[in-house]
Amino acid sequence: MKTLTILISFFFCINLNAQKGKLFLSNWHENENANMNLSSDKYSYFEKGKLYYYLSNDNDNIYIDVKIEDPGVQNRILKQGLIVWINMDSKLAKKMGIRFPIGSQYSGGRNEPNMPDVKINADGSIVTPLSLANTIELISFTNEEARRFPADNSDNFRGSVKYDNEGTLQYKMLIPIAKLPVRNSKDGDGAMPFTFGVEYGAVPLMNGPRGSGAPPSSRPPSGESRGGSPGGGRPGGGAPGGRGQGMGTSGAGSVTSQNAIQPVLMWIKNIKLATDK
Repeated sequence: MKTLTILISFFFCINLNAQKGKLFLSNWHENENANMNLSSDKYSYFEKGKLYYYLSNDNDNIYIDVKIEDPGVQNRILKQGLIVWINMDSKLAKKMGIRFPIGSQYSGGRNEPNMPDVKINADGSIVTPLSLANTIELISFTNEEARRFPADNSDNFRGSVKYDNEGTLQYKMLIPIAKLPVRNSKDGDGAMPFTFGVEYGAVPLMNGPRGSGAPPSSRPPSGESRGGSPGGGRPGGGAPGGRGQGMGTSGAGSVTSQNAIQPVLMWIKNIKLATDK
């Protein structure tokens, strides 16, 4: 009997450790300057998408930092946009998301999918895909009044993209925790693990009023998305195009061309927020 008890305890400990090992642990966010000076080995690397990502949080916000060194991926993000998908139930489903940047090809709205005719910004500077990366679009945030709003906010979702001195595109997104349907764990140990999806190159979806419209297909078909996982590494081979889903319908009509470059999608699963430093 004693031997049986020991064996049960042993396998329970193995199972518990295995579950903990699958968690993607967020880092405690100290300040913006600390994240700006992080070395690449602190980031995880998504090889197929050719980008680095780093997650952190404090008591009020979740911070997503992405670094893109590949020029082709930089252009796709600035011209075609990037979406952060959010799932609080750890499922790989594209139901609620934040599109930033919207993409210069779609900055004119659903009926104007191309760059606007005006080539000068209000401040007199030349219009570029980077200068148009100034708007956030919410997807299926039913409690938010605004669907599109400026990316520079002090008390809401906030995003920025800019090049550093080495030509790396630096993406930052701040997500207020109060805006998310966070589920607290039963044991009182903070929030339950959740899932983020990062997708670039997707055509904007047809949304209803206040950003409440759901994507045409909330769950990507099997084998057509890449799971994100912690771990560093240097860039490897592979084309910037992927097989992730996200192609929807724009104001210009349905996208049906099989020759179109497909969006790239990765999932960061079982994210656990940091509770202190």
